[in-house]
Amino acid sequence: MRKWIVPFLALLLVALMLSLPRPAHAVACTLDRVPAATLLLPYFEVDLGRPNGRTTLMAVVNASAQPQLAHVVLWTDLGVPTLTLDLYLTGFDTQSLNLRDLFAGSLPQTADAARDPNDRTSPRGRLSQDGSFPGCFGLPPAPLSAVFREHLRTAHTGLGSPLYNGFCAGLAYADNVARGYVTVDVARRCSYLFPGAPGYFGPDGVVGMDNVLFGDFVYLDSENNLSDGNSLVAIEAAPSRFGPGAPTFYRRYVENSGADGREPLPTRWAVRFLTGGAFSGGTDAIAWREVGGQAQPFSCGQYPGWFPTAQRQLVVFDEQEHPVLPFSCPFECPPQPIFAPFPGAANRTRVGGAALPVPYYFGWLFLDLNPAGPGDSFAQSWMGTVHSARGRFSVGVGATALDSGCDPGTIAVGY
Repeated sequence: MRKWIVPFLALLLVALMLSLPRPAHAVACTLDRVPAATLLLPYFEVDLGRPNGRTTLMAVVNASAQPQLAHVVLWTDLGVPTLTLDLYLTGFDTQSLNLRDLFAGSLPQTADAARDPNDRTSPRGRLSQDGSFPGCFGLPPAPLSAVFREHLRTAHTGLGSPLYNGFCAGLAYADNVARGYVTVDVARRCSYLFPGAPGYFGPDGVVGMDNVLFGDFVYLDSENNLSDGNSLVAIEAAPSRFGPGAPTFYRRYVENSGADGREPLPTRWAVRFLTGGAFSGGTDAIAWREVGGQAQPFSCGQYPGWFPTAQRQLVVFDEQEHPVLPFSCPFECPPQPIFAPFPGAANRTRVGGAALPVPYYFGWLFLDLNPAGPGDSFAQSWMGTVHSARGRFSVGVGATALDSGCDPGTIAVGY
């Protein structure tokens, strides 16, 4: 009977490979959790002064058997890109990143087959494929220089960056916490390009259209015994769906040509808040927002013209359906500052705090995050929440989308 063992094992291996889950078919304009061509980490924070303080972890996974290249871009909380790096993934590979390591100058070590002939840096599994990509001579990457580390730290904490000639790129909270967001694009070749640069999109561009990536992120605060997370936002490519003038995720970087081929995110959201009972730490709302134009460094102390970005409408409901419009007046309102609880591109705002007061302990928020002022009437977004009890537990929850970015026409909720 032993002569049957080898053929039997071979057939078993083939059957196993055929039974492995294939990437799900993309459904454009639907906020679903499927492999995608672009991933979004909507907000991150890294406490640069405390080794055990707040940090953000993320993982990028290749859902296909074929090797993939993932192009990672760090952006400040006001939407200025600061760093690019490439991740090589063998089939079914996972690459984890602690963003604290990036600010310390340590980049993830991956390499394609041409740069890793002995299969040590990015080993291939038995069911995985290996391969090579053009332009990846810089893999595995060297540590960042001291000047570039200083650039990252200053740009993401709202201080003047040496590589921006002393200009600023983010909000200054004076707490030594780096903030921003991350995009990850499936790529055809390695590059140092940012979205918006010539050659990034297009038929021969850096960016590919394969919906093969997924991942997750975790906010970790070891000092306060808190952690929570969520899935990375999946943004699918459907190039045949989007033509000139169509809303797409990177529309501001392709002059509304549709060349990026990526579905836009929604604009209206419903999200719960819990600021009492067991949740003694309350609720923080996480919001990523599309900001005006391609953000550029600016003179420190003088923010871009689009900042702060208000919202078209925000309604607070308690659990008995009583609505409140924050800062609403029974008659004509006196002059007051712009109500903008999510003013930038990447935001974390305490529900019930000074920036977002609510009169209830429990309830939900309706938010129309389209711009409130004149000009562009559509701006995509993503929302989630973190509910916590101090020193005990926390949980991250994605908000419920109330519209589609592909059909941005909205009817505001009111009374």
